[in-house]
Amino acid sequence: MTTEATVSVPPPTETIKRIGPPLVVASALGSTLGIVVAQFVDDVGDGILGLILGGNAVVYNNRVEVTGASSDLYLAGGFLLCLILGFFTLFSYPTARGHGVARLGLLWMVLHLLRQAFMQAVIVPFSPDSQLARAYQTLEAPAGLDYVIAAGGGLGLLLVALSAASAFLAFTPHYKIISTSGKRLSFAFWIALVPAIAAVFLAIPFFVPDAGSGVVPALPLTAVIFLATLAAAPGTTTVYGPEDHIETPWPWGLAGTLLVILLFEQLVLRGGVSVNPALWG
Repeated sequence: MTTEATVSVPPPTETIKRIGPPLVVASALGSTLGIVVAQFVDDVGDGILGLILGGNAVVYNNRVEVTGASSDLYLAGGFLLCLILGFFTLFSYPTARGHGVARLGLLWMVLHLLRQAFMQAVIVPFSPDSQLARAYQTLEAPAGLDYVIAAGGGLGLLLVALSAASAFLAFTPHYKIISTSGKRLSFAFWIALVPAIAAVFLAIPFFVPDAGSGVVPALPLTAVIFLATLAAAPGTTTVYGPEDHIETPWPWGLAGTLLVILLFEQLVLRGGVSVNPALWG
């Protein structure tokens, strides 16, 4: 007597379901954290250099106001600090273990710090009123150097965006999700581009009221470079993913961290805090 065993095959699901909503949400929150931290580092960098140049600096939730500095060179402080911290976190990123929410947040931190710096370099010759352009104008630089700086910034942005493809694909819950070029494109769409766009809206409460800072209107630019990440994903074949499916937990810790930062930005920084510790009290 023989019996037939029936095997139930689960119905096909959408890509978002196979990836897992918690992973997409974690990526969106990580991108939001990266945007907020990068802007804060930029402002603090300008404030510190302004303090060094003999001025007084007050940091707000979306800007820094420096008075009494000897020159506009202090406006390069944010660019330098974002660049330094960006490369520091970039070199420390490979030492992070696993591919959980914490490492995903660190990846977004690296990307947004470098984006913040390189974007300022790109617009130097095209926007004379931008911060780095005003700092550049204080130097007796040879003609054409501003275009070299812009080209270097553009190349940096492109390299960051393209190399991010392999970093994001490494967070796949299972190797089959990125087994073909089409699947890699779909995964990069959900793990990189969608979170980058969502973070544009999620970051708005951290920077309002805008008070003429220009941060909120410029937020859509933070997602543009990840179009290159999406384009690079199909041809990235060096990432394989785990053989056993990995479930990503809901990022409650990351959400709580963002909530604390939001309260700090709106309740403390919104009124202004001096960069000089001697004035705290």
